Amino acid sequence: MREKRIKLDIGAITASSIDGGSFMFFLYKNGMEKCLAIPLAPQEMHAVLGNFKQIPEDMVSIQNVFAQVLREYRIELLEVNIIKSYKSKNYETELKLFDGEKEIVVKTAFADGVIMAKLFGCPIYATQELMDRYATENETFRKEILNTDSLQKKLKDQLEEAVKSENYEKAERISKKIVFLQKNSEEMKNKKTDITK
Repeated sequence: MREKRIKLDIGAITASSIDGGSFMFFLYKNGMEKCLAIPLAPQEMHAVLGNFKQIPEDMVSIQNVFAQVLREYRIELLEVNIIKSYKSKNYETELKLFDGEKEIVVKTAFADGVIMAKLFGCPIYATQELMDRYATENETFRKEILNTDSLQKKLKDQLEEAVKSENYEKAERISKKIVFLQKNSEEMKNKKTDITK
């Protein structure tokens, strides 16, 4: 018998005051009553924001190249499944691909999986067991995750340094990140998120 799965919606990226301002990616169960909070390294956060068109990217991402190759060879991405080994603290994803004749499952890093789900518009699932073990009631996280003050202060300091050194290109990138975090924080308070658009 197949294990029960839960469809998840892409939520937001924000900074968690719990971890001293580390980045978190949120996936929500339909109705938003349960939340799966997944830590991201800065480079993963940047890849997600770039592919989700939240910050300008000068180069085509590796995920975009992979998506183009799949489409060229008429390979569909049917779904993305969130997985986590009990022994590992890292989340991963399984991509279920279909070439017209057979299904292929490929394991990849969490950020790559959610980026591919976004690029293909395919559903994201997690097992009931994973949700029971790791997901949290949404209200438990709300007060803690919305405090992005620490991260915004760091970015504002970086912005000031970039302006002082007349690196205006870097200053513009940092400025866009600050605007994104401020907007995202406000939308999280209202149970709305911009990253899904």
